[in-house]
Amino acid sequence: MPDVAVVLGSYASEHHLAECIGSLRVQSLEPAELLVVDASSPDRSAATAEALGARVLVVPNRGLAYLYNRGVEVTSAPYVLLSNVDVAYHPHCLELLAAALDGDERRFAADARQLDWETGEVVHARTTLRPGRLVREYLPGLHLDHRVEAEGVVPTLNTHGAAMLVRRRCFDELGGFDETFFMDWEDLDLCWRGWLRGWPSVHVADARVQHRGGATTGVRLASSHHNLLRFALKCLPPSAAARVVAGELLRLPRHPRAITRAGIDVAAELPEIVRLRRRIGSGAALLAWMLAGQPDPGPTLG
Repeated sequence: MPDVAVVLGSYASEHHLAECIGSLRVQSLEPAELLVVDASSPDRSAATAEALGARVLVVPNRGLAYLYNRGVEVTSAPYVLLSNVDVAYHPHCLELLAAALDGDERRFAADARQLDWETGEVVHARTTLRPGRLVREYLPGLHLDHRVEAEGVVPTLNTHGAAMLVRRRCFDELGGFDETFFMDWEDLDLCWRGWLRGWPSVHVADARVQHRGGATTGVRLASSHHNLLRFALKCLPPSAAARVVAGELLRLPRHPRAITRAGIDVAAELPEIVRLRRRIGSGAALLAWMLAGQPDPGPTLG
């Protein structure tokens, strides 16, 4: 089984580091590298991580995608676990995720079942897409469900950015995360681009993590709307992208400042988005396969 590097993205996390790093130290598959990428935290996160024996890289606070990309750049193992610090890993989690990637050399990413830290309730499992409404959906026009119960190792729309194992070779070929995504949707954007290369993402139901989860802030809200629009215009077929834009306009009265700011930023990025879209492809066959329930055989993308 290939070595695994762990990259922890951290900001003001000194009170979570001990539990997260402690859970990684007792994995049945011991990480070959353990790196904390700290976003210039105002607290003692960097010093705490060093005291716990982790290697530390301090970088500007430019979002989770930026932190993860910098971490992958300075590690070398063939597999990389990209993780928040507000999670704790069950003892066999890393081994099960790595075994899932070992099981098929085409697989790009794998994630675990996430349980609420306090209640043990499932907060993340397999992620699927179905046709949806324009309103009251995470992804307007599509119904994204990230709590679909599953057994074994199954295809998933995307692995969750709080705790995902990736194959370095594929990650590098994809160019890593889109660094214009400060927070939210960066995992879907990355895995969608992987699917378009024929590199599946899988959910590993027997692998478990406990997750505290984070609060929504004004910065995160604006980032989320920007990222959603950018992902849709960059990656989705025209009709699906149009529904996302329409859905955002319909919820403009609820979040006028965040969505207006996101729209202005995305409008400025349109020339770049168009160039990327031509390179990536429309994703029509992939979306149709996702909406059909991800049946075997996989989508024909060529």
